[in-house]
Formats: sequence, structure tokens, C-alpha cells
Amino acid sequence: MTDLKEKPIIVAAAFPASGHSAGLMRISEHLIEKGHEVYFITRADFRASVEKIGARFVENPWHWEEVSAARPPDSDELWNFKNIFANATPLAHRALKDTLEQIRRDRPDGEVVILHESFSGGLGPFMYGAPLPNGYTALPKVINFHTSVNIASGGSMPPFGPGLPYDPTPKNLALWRSVSDAMQPGMAGLTEHYNMVYKSVGATRPMTKPVFDVAMDLGDVTVLATTASLEYPPLGPNFVPPSWWPALTTNAALPASSPDKKKVVFVSQGTVHREVAELILPTINALAAREDLLVIATLGARGAELDGAVQAALPANAIVIDYLAYDAVLPYADVFVSNAGYGGFMHGVMNGVPMVLAGTVADKAEVCARAEWAGIAVNLRAQEPSEDAIRAAVEKVLADDGFKKKVVKLQRENRERDAFAQVDGILDELVGGR
Repeated sequence: MTDLKEKPIIVAAAFPASGHSAGLMRISEHLIEKGHEVYFITRADFRASVEKIGARFVENPWHWEEVSAARPPDSDELWNFKNIFANATPLAHRALKDTLEQIRRDRPDGEVVILHESFSGGLGPFMYGAPLPNGYTALPKVINFHTSVNIASGGSMPPFGPGLPYDPTPKNLALWRSVSDAMQPGMAGLTEHYNMVYKSVGATRPMTKPVFDVAMDLGDVTVLATTASLEYPPLGPNFVPPSWWPALTTNAALPASSPDKKKVVFVSQGTVHREVAELILPTINALAAREDLLVIATLGARGAELDGAVQAALPANAIVIDYLAYDAVLPYADVFVSNAGYGGFMHGVMNGVPMVLAGTVADKAEVCARAEWAGIAVNLRAQEPSEDAIRAAVEKVLADDGFKKKVVKLQRENRERDAFAQVDGILDELVGGR
């Protein structure tokens, strides 16, 4: 039997936001159960969660929310990548370097593997010439974990960002190249900004590839949190239900033929883009007259609440709660209306719930496009869709069982795909089969 002390030490580093840290946390918990020692670099808010799984907490003190709050109203999406992600690099790099050096002092002969979330920010400078941590003659092996859709460029798929439909006809291939060319000046500016930040922490070589391509290639192997069918080709025991929960469970227990049984529509805007006028209120209003529906909305933050007048005017078929775990409510849902955050989207897939997706910022247009292509969602192609568009989309999903059949197939595919076993295999391959 292999001595547990021989297992590589894992240094996990994630951008300090829940959507970027959650997947890496699950992988880390699995590796701890397999006998690995794990150091987890993230924000202080997540310390309890890190220590709960048995990992050693290391703080990255980057407070991105404060930066985001100062975003100019007329700025474009690249502002976020420059000011929130690129500018996170110095603190993330220092935390990673210090952790690696501490491990080498404590365990001079210990083998280390870095488990890196693709936008963590700490690893990039090492790839472009920044001095290695003291005690290392080479950078440890790296598993790069990407928490969203494939963002690498390539002529055989649409450029990342606009959410263009996947249809690789000669005409569309030419269109994709044209759109990609038009995006290059902005992307070049982003690359220049990253190079400036990397240089400030010791990098000696500039990036020669677009930033998004670099993010997909930071390490010995990159792992995506999905399966091939969702990419273009080449509840816990501590859950405390809200007071209205019995109405939901009682409805679920009714036979499908019962005239009292309601279809359940769950709507969420995630935990970042929480302006309720974008999707939550339009969905509630769009379905207000449907007595055969129960609409449940979560505001995405504990303690959040609607304006008093808005709350008072909610229709009889709507329930709004501050925060609700996806995996608690989605097993009861017939349709999931979402602004296409990738984490929420994958919860929809894993619960076998067809979706209505809005969203055009960050990666959301791309998530929408892939979900539409996979046949598991209606793509509203808008950040703030109209009530009519939402109503029509929900009705379409409810009327066409093809959406349900396809998402259940993907649910089964994801469940049968042992992601943890794949991580084990990659880790064994990188470190020589230990």
C-alpha cells in the first residue's frame, strides 16, 4: 500500500469569488479524502469552508468587490478583466509564491502539484519569466481548472463573447473570422495591460497569445467543468427549508394528472449580477396571470429583499426569497430561468432541468449559445429580456418535451462521467503514477 506521505502536496489557488472557488473546493475535498495535503488560497470569507474540508487556508486579500463598485458606467466588459482580474495578480502571485516557499521550508523533499483556477492570477507571471519561488529549480506540475466555457480562440468555433450560434458553414466561418478581427484591438489592449502587471511582479517575457488563450493553457493540463456534449466539437444535511417549502413538496407529490398540480418555474440571477429589474421581476410579471404555475425567485444574497412596494405587489403565484441553494429547489423545478452564470447553469444540467437563459455580459452569451446548441434551453439573446420574450420562452420549454429529454441525457452523461477519477488520473500521470 502506498504511504500517504508520498502523495504530492496540493496547492489550490482560486480567484477569490464563490463561482471561481466552489469547483476547486470540491476537487480539493476529494483529494483530501484520497490522502493529499491541500493548501487552499482564497479570500478570508471562505476560510471556514476551506478548513471544514480539511485544507490549510491561505489568504489572498484581493477585495474585488470594492474595485467593481467603482466601475465607470460607460465602461466595457474588458474593464472587468483589466481591473478585477489582471490587477488581482500581484496579491495572488505573492500568496502563491509564499505558500510554495513555506512548503519547501517545511517539507524540503515534498512533491508539490498546483491546482490552479484559470483566472486565479497567481500563476501567470511564473509562465513569463518571473523568478521561481525559493527552493525550486522548476515550477511544480500544474492542473489548470477552468470554471466556464472554452474561451480559447480558433477558426473552427465562434469567437468568445458575442454568443454567436454554432453553425460552421463557410459563410459563418468567414463571419467568425471577421468578428474576431474586429475584436482584436480591444483584446490587444487587454494583453498589453496584463503584460504591464506581470512585469511589475518580475515577468521578463511578454504574452504573445491573447489573454483568453493563455488562460486556457496555464499549466501541464487544463480541465473544464463540463462534458463534450456541452462544448462545440474539435443539498446538504444543514439545509433549513423556508416556511413555504411544504407547498412545494406537496405540489410535487401530486399525480401529473391532478388539476391542482402546478408547474414550477425557478428564476435566479446568481450572486453577482443581482439587479432584479434585469430578469427576476420581468419573469414574475410575465407569468403573473398563470395560475397553473408556481414561480420561485431567489435574490442571490442572504438578507437581500425587494423594495417594500414591489414586494407588496407580487402576484399570488410568486414567491421571492433572499437566498436558496440551487440543489435544494431545482429537483422540483420544471423550468429554470437564469442569467446564464456557468455555475448555476451546470446546476441546472445536473438536476435535469431545461432552461430559459438571458445574459450578454462576461461569459453569459457564450453559455447561452452552448445551451441553445445542445438543445436544453431557449436563448433570449438579451441582458434584459422583455416580459413577452420570457413568457414565450417559458411556454415553449413547457410545451416541448425535447428540452427535458436532452437535458436529462446530459444529466446522465455528467453523472456517469467520474470527474474525480479523471482528476486522479491526470494527477497520477503528472507525478509518475503515485
